[in-house]
Amino acid sequence: MSEAVQVALITGGVSLFGSILTIILTFRKQQNELDKKIAVIDTKMERMTEDIQSHNRYAQMFSENIPAIKTHMSDIDRRLDNIERRTV
Repeated sequence: MSEAVQVALITGGVSLFGSILTIILTFRKQQNELDKKIAVIDTKMERMTEDIQSHNRYAQMFSENIPAIKTHMSDIDRRLDNIERRTV
């Protein structure tokens, strides 16, 4: 082989190696960034799930107490009516 062909092959090989190395390193960097973003999203999802569960507990407590509140309010209304009749 001539010297020019050898130089061309060496130059091409080094260039190819550099390109492959750049591709691999770029892929790893992007993968790390994606992993970080996924971790942040997972954390936010967990927090939102906790908030929703907390909200649902309060909603359940409130819905369970509505009949008692209605009964109590009816009792209060009845008492007020009695008081109003006495004063009139």
